[in-house]
Amino acid sequence: MLRKYWRPILWRWHKRLGLTLILLLLWLSVTGLMLNHTDDLALAERPLAYGVLLQLYGISETPVTSYQLPNQAFLSQAGDHLYFQGQRVSHCGTDQFSMVAVDEALFLAACGRELLMITDAGELVERIGASYDLPQPITALGLCDAKPCLQNGTAAFYIDVDGLTWQPAASDFTASVAAPLPENILSAIEAQWVSAEVNWERLMLDLHAGRTFGLGPWLMDAVALLIIVLSMTGFGIWLAGRKRRKD
Repeated sequence: MLRKYWRPILWRWHKRLGLTLILLLLWLSVTGLMLNHTDDLALAERPLAYGVLLQLYGISETPVTSYQLPNQAFLSQAGDHLYFQGQRVSHCGTDQFSMVAVDEALFLAACGRELLMITDAGELVERIGASYDLPQPITALGLCDAKPCLQNGTAAFYIDVDGLTWQPAASDFTASVAAPLPENILSAIEAQWVSAEVNWERLMLDLHAGRTFGLGPWLMDAVALLIIVLSMTGFGIWLAGRKRRKD
């Protein structure tokens, strides 16, 4: 009588636990396969461009800083890159990005400890760093007496593009002012924006380890416990059936 009572219960829970374990094993198998082929699939170079996925990392929208150029084009910084009219130009991983026009054909962009020379066609001409005795870090770019100028802390320096020299400015510094982006350019940037931190490789790693939903090591613990319980219920079902056949 006791075996007749327990055997259906064991069968019922055995099936439920088995289905749950199948889902967890599929989760681990799919993410594990993706991680095994990270280089082939270029997961580290593919951005998480979907709002729902970005929200898992607390990112609700792409942080973009933009300046309008004399030719009405836009220079923008998003994540770790610089964009000209929505097209990626160069790496620029900093939170101190600014821009100033030298003339209608050439402008300068400050990326932390570097000064970038870019043409009005969006071509990167040169990267200027510490080897040119550039005052660092660059706090902002702007104008002093209508001349291109950079700010280093509270000090301002005239920028001589031809000689690549920096002379202390005698007049007040006026920083360049950021401008809002047109919707079409913003959409183009968001479609290709990638952070060094948030990409498909990072998502697969977090899903595989259970970190995405705050599970952490509990995911693997759950899989291990389910296998143990499933083995015990399976053994119990087999034992109950074996004894019934003997009877």
